[in-house]
Amino acid sequence: MNYKKSLRVVKRYHYNWWKIIMMVLLFPIVLFLSFLCSKIFIGYLFKYKRVGKNRKGIELNSYEELLNEIKIKKIENFNIDKSMIKEVNIGPSSKQISALIIEHKDFKSNKWIVGLHGFKRNKYVALRNVFYFYEKGYNIITFDSYAHGNTYGTKSDFGKSNAEVLNSLVEWLKSVKQVDEIGVFGVSMGATTSLYFAKEHYLENEVNWLIADCGFSGAVPQIRYFLKKYVKLPWWLMSLGINTNFRNYTKVNIRDVDLLKPYDSVKDLKILFIHGKKDDFIPYQNSIVMHKLKTDKEVDNVSKLVLFDNAKHSSSFHFNQEQYKNEIYDFLRLN
Repeated sequence: MNYKKSLRVVKRYHYNWWKIIMMVLLFPIVLFLSFLCSKIFIGYLFKYKRVGKNRKGIELNSYEELLNEIKIKKIENFNIDKSMIKEVNIGPSSKQISALIIEHKDFKSNKWIVGLHGFKRNKYVALRNVFYFYEKGYNIITFDSYAHGNTYGTKSDFGKSNAEVLNSLVEWLKSVKQVDEIGVFGVSMGATTSLYFAKEHYLENEVNWLIADCGFSGAVPQIRYFLKKYVKLPWWLMSLGINTNFRNYTKVNIRDVDLLKPYDSVKDLKILFIHGKKDDFIPYQNSIVMHKLKTDKEVDNVSKLVLFDNAKHSSSFHFNQEQYKNEIYDFLRLN
């Protein structure tokens, strides 16, 4: 878990002087490839199915899709029956958030966990990552992220707008329920959303703890990583003007989603960073770097990093179910 080596990996997807010089020397090629890749990746970034059926004929954003995920991932001891789930719409019609609530009926619990899903997923799939909190006495709420499922928005923006959705949902939860404890649990883009939400809103809208599983540290560098992974060329040859092109479609500045900035505003917030070391979609070094930046600001040692040697992207839980849960329970002192 060497911080300096991990930082060098993360910084590979940031500009330095020699990359800038090479871009200048090869500018016509850079301009052409950047234009071409911007058109190709529009479909990947913005054109995804939010409703209807998947290729297997299973209704998207449904309990049936969740059960299929549970089966595929071989997840054990799933304890949420369909009859326990209540679908709700939160907020005004122009900014409606589609959510699921699972609340204890046999006893009153004031402990809540908010679950966030990853890119192109939905609120039912988010239950896959947090269902086991129910047996520990937590009520559960998951929601369709911004521009996903039935939540408002037309174009996802790597967690930028979703942080506002999360902030609104936490405010709503505090206003309509008695809340003694509230935790936030995000996976992949949901992890980045959770961290960005905390850095932007924690001081005025506190939560008790946060778990970030396989998040990325910056939106623009993550897109550059995608380009290199799928096009097999140096990212700086084909990523000129990423933020500008993205802003033309989303009207937001995704460069704001930068989790390498100081963590002063969340120095007291307990954060558990989780990542699989075989992740080839979001390099695990992101979590090492973010954890180090966070703990550098802490007076007390409240945050923790857990890495799983055998896990690829978003698979740490279903590859290591008991160990994964025990790491979380130990972190939250639930054992």
